[in-house]
Amino acid sequence: MTGAGTAWTLADIEHHAVAFDVACLSTPEVDHFCSSSAWVVPAAQALMPSRRPVIATDSATAPRSIFAAMANQHPDGFEYIEPLELAWGLASPLLGAEPVATVELALHRLAAERHWRMALLAGIVVDGAHSQALQRRLPRGWVLRLGQPTLRHRANIADGVDGFLARRSAQFRKTLLKNVRRAERAGISFAAVTVTAANAAALFERILACEQHSWKGRDEVGMSVDAMRNFYAAMLPMLAASGAARLMFASNADRDIAYVLGARLGAEYRGLQFSYHDDYAALSLGSLCQYHQIVALVAEGVELYDLGSEMEYKQRWAEENFVTTIHTIIRR
Repeated sequence: MTGAGTAWTLADIEHHAVAFDVACLSTPEVDHFCSSSAWVVPAAQALMPSRRPVIATDSATAPRSIFAAMANQHPDGFEYIEPLELAWGLASPLLGAEPVATVELALHRLAAERHWRMALLAGIVVDGAHSQALQRRLPRGWVLRLGQPTLRHRANIADGVDGFLARRSAQFRKTLLKNVRRAERAGISFAAVTVTAANAAALFERILACEQHSWKGRDEVGMSVDAMRNFYAAMLPMLAASGAARLMFASNADRDIAYVLGARLGAEYRGLQFSYHDDYAALSLGSLCQYHQIVALVAEGVELYDLGSEMEYKQRWAEENFVTTIHTIIRR
């Protein structure tokens, strides 16, 4: 790796999605799915403003190191650099198995950019390998500052459903299994659906139709809101292309009453969205969808369930936290 690397665009990331995701999966101490192509490309297109790509790789087609960022204009008039996704600050712009090489690539690329005054590098573990490399290799006159932490909840499912349940409280297990039996008596069925390029659009409409009968649809806080709808509408075909989508519906008498959507990357599963019909709220369908999804994931060998950003209910499902921080570089 020399110089500022090979410049890519968002279209290049999508075109070389497999190679991009291989580099992502090889990266230590990052949020793998939320740094992958299926997250950052739709986020950049649907959730972020129009920006200029500042994307560098050490290879035109099979990169081992990637710096994936964008240049934006601050309201005060100066240019700054930010990750492809900064809506939640989950995506790391530093990808590759060798953090030092990736940081060197990023710093070379940043040095080649003349006008920026601030660079926001999200998704970095404090005192992790990327953080340490940044501190050691920062050019003279550049200052590194740390921002607020971002937390995700994670659960280990490598030892199966029984192992997962053994780490939950007795009350959690009792309530969950009681709800499983109650749903069975009510004739509720749970079925996984394979998402393909041919059916992705139709399944997305099916998801939205299901959500319209939930509190998310009623309060306009779910996937039907314009920006989020565009985000997931762009993401689902990418997940279908890689076979990563994991979608399950709960049904009653052939009527969709709940769904759970997530994605698999390597041995990890990232929960994305779930929702249920208001008329069936008493059956705890949200929890049941997650439980049946875990059963299916265990059967295919998934080892980690990433529940996503911090929310109180997720603490009952997880036993570990993954925390990253925005590292801000100031160039004086």
